[in-house]
Amino acid sequence: MRTALEVADVFRRHGPAYRLAHEGHLGRVERRVMGAIEACRTAALGGHAEHCTDCGLVRQAYNSCRNRHCPKCQGLARADWLDARQADLLPVQYFHVVFTMPAQVAEIAFQNKATLYAILFKAAAETLRTLGADPRHLGAELGVVALLHTWGQNLHHHPHVHCVVPGGGPSPDGARWVSCRPGFFLPVRVLSRLYRRLFLQDLQAAFETGALGFF
Repeated sequence: MRTALEVADVFRRHGPAYRLAHEGHLGRVERRVMGAIEACRTAALGGHAEHCTDCGLVRQAYNSCRNRHCPKCQGLARADWLDARQADLLPVQYFHVVFTMPAQVAEIAFQNKATLYAILFKAAAETLRTLGADPRHLGAELGVVALLHTWGQNLHHHPHVHCVVPGGGPSPDGARWVSCRPGFFLPVRVLSRLYRRLFLQDLQAAFETGALGFF
């Protein structure tokens, strides 16, 4: 059953005005995604007619855009992915850790996506693994699933990484499982300081080697 309001409805109604108002900030990728969602399962993408030989009912079935950002096209794929990930879960508690960047750096990332996103992932992973291996905090080898988001809830450019981390890991010798305290993973302030230092260190290196472009 179709929901009362879909993302496509919002894009069709307000998309042209939004693109015009943010003409200097929307890239080709964002425009292509919006266009795909707007056209998804409409006559714009073509389709076929389904005809019932018993009652004579004819129904139009339009093609999907198959864009990975489209909520209608990716519903089944998302459900399959979640089921597969559920099977991979360990019988331990998990923590959700988010790493982001300030607005000033996000502006640099908008024009240097590959470089800045790589720095973001690297700094986040290195922060978790370094502090996790520190015996003063946990003393275990951590694993992590990290997912990049480039838009915030208000659809503004806001790069950040969501990390799902098990509350523990193998000891350095691999002989036993080391668990964190119930309900507590790692100290936030320590995480923040190390992440900030690692991120700025790689950002400075990218600047010095000419890997960043400013337009």
